[in-house]
Amino acid sequence: MIDRLLDLTAAIAPAFAKSGARLYHLADDSGQMQIWSLDLADGARRQLTFLDEPVGFFARSPADDTILFGVDRGGDERQQLHLLRPGAAPEALTAAPDAIHGWGAFAPDGGCIAYTANTRNGVDFDLFIHDLASGEARCLAELDGQRKVLAWSPDGTGLALLTDRSHADQDLALVEIPTGAIRPIERRHGLARYAALRWRKDGTAAYVLTELGGEYMGVARLDPATGALDGVFACDDGDAEALALSPDATRLAIAVNRAGWSDLLLVDLGDGAATRIERPAGVIGEIAWSPDGASIVFSQTDPTRPRGLWRLDVAGGQVAPLLAVEAPDLVLRPWNLARFESFDGLEIQAWLALPAGPPPEGGRKAVVWVHGGPESQVRPTYRPDIQAMLAEGYAVLLPNVRGSTGYGRRFASLDDVRLRLDAVEDLRRARLWLGARADIDDGAIAVMGQSYGGFMVLATLTRHPELWKAGIEYYGIVHFLSLLRDTGRWRWRHRAVEYGDPVRDRDFLHEISPLTLIDRLRVPLLVAHGRRDPRVPFSETESLLAALAAHGHEVETVLFDHEGHGFTRPEDKRRILGTVMAFLDARL
Repeated sequence: MIDRLLDLTAAIAPAFAKSGARLYHLADDSGQMQIWSLDLADGARRQLTFLDEPVGFFARSPADDTILFGVDRGGDERQQLHLLRPGAAPEALTAAPDAIHGWGAFAPDGGCIAYTANTRNGVDFDLFIHDLASGEARCLAELDGQRKVLAWSPDGTGLALLTDRSHADQDLALVEIPTGAIRPIERRHGLARYAALRWRKDGTAAYVLTELGGEYMGVARLDPATGALDGVFACDDGDAEALALSPDATRLAIAVNRAGWSDLLLVDLGDGAATRIERPAGVIGEIAWSPDGASIVFSQTDPTRPRGLWRLDVAGGQVAPLLAVEAPDLVLRPWNLARFESFDGLEIQAWLALPAGPPPEGGRKAVVWVHGGPESQVRPTYRPDIQAMLAEGYAVLLPNVRGSTGYGRRFASLDDVRLRLDAVEDLRRARLWLGARADIDDGAIAVMGQSYGGFMVLATLTRHPELWKAGIEYYGIVHFLSLLRDTGRWRWRHRAVEYGDPVRDRDFLHEISPLTLIDRLRVPLLVAHGRRDPRVPFSETESLLAALAAHGHEVETVLFDHEGHGFTRPEDKRRILGTVMAFLDARL
């Protein structure tokens, strides 16, 4: 069963060839994400890259079908940039394996690329222009903090640059390439987020995802001459999170996250009217317009279907699968939206997934799964691990505790720094809500999570040990002070905004860290981690295992030499999922 669930392939990141006759995309048919080409006339597919590491991203040149892509080593997130010219083998553009190269944009003529990289000191991301003909890369500006190029202006003279201080605090600026001068866009509505900037071809305006002072991301029009941002499309019940501008610049295609599901909208830039596209329910990833504007291709997934590619006939409004996997031989279960009230009356949304058939006498055994981030959200997507649990009869609850994204700016801030344990209390309330159901065995519930979700697992196991039968954590935060000290040097300032300052908040961070209370742990624990993790360093797990050994506590481990913050290699995914299922069967 595990092998069959993991063998279902996914396709993401659609990008039309310049002619519109082919569709480039990422797919994991070979076991890891590689670049593929799909002929839209006859459906023939061809694999274009054959690497021993997954391709992290790619972009097509606006001038031809040259492709830029990024690859790291063993999940270390230190992406190196490569170029794939039509009919040629990939060629490396960067050779700084200790540095992160953050993708940006092609120049309009395809002759240069812009990106940011922390090659100077491992911390700050400088801005680079790389000439593809000569191979020369020059630093246009030395910058501080985390920076990202969002787009290259159509006239070739400017770049849109993002400064990312935290999930909730970002700046947008325009960079003049000839001089290197940076002109900030004034934040007239306070703190803001920005994403997915798309220029009109005439350069008179760009469209960008941002809040404009509201709770949710919408679309604003940027006037490059004045720096003014004016609202185009506002959302009052969910974030706009994917954006594509039609080739004739008359319409926007937008995906809006509403309670986890995606709505696909076409927005007329003339009158502002938004048309909702009817389609099977799912979560949309990327959106791409065909060069002639006649169709849109987007990636989509739901709990019963891996991410695949779907096509919209814009004129007729019909949506049909273009490259989507079906698995009629598997009984894949849907997820249902649930809600419960926390200690302060705050409503928490969660996904409840139940196995097929009636519950056994005494109720189902269950798992509560906690997402990472914490600036993230559990959404109804295809998850082989969740489907494996359902197939074995376990119920699964996936809560979006306070601090999750997707429910507005205020909700995402409700776990910041001194409010951290309020999210842990949300998790306790989720456990009590689940255990009170007549179809659940209240004495057989495990908790599971990854990254920040791993902290949540350890936090609830040490603060509420009586509630749980077992725990599973992947690469979790064990102590906030050691995390902030040892995480990738480019990350700690960004994370300190969320978790707390290691000097000012030192005593508090020590107090709430699971390692401080590890003697309270009472239940069996499974720990998994990759040694190349740049986010939650492997030393966090080493500290946890040492503390557990000192207390004589039972623990199982699954450790990987060539993985980072996640498990991507086919053999490693089989190993971890098989171990998890055996652990649950033995402990619940």
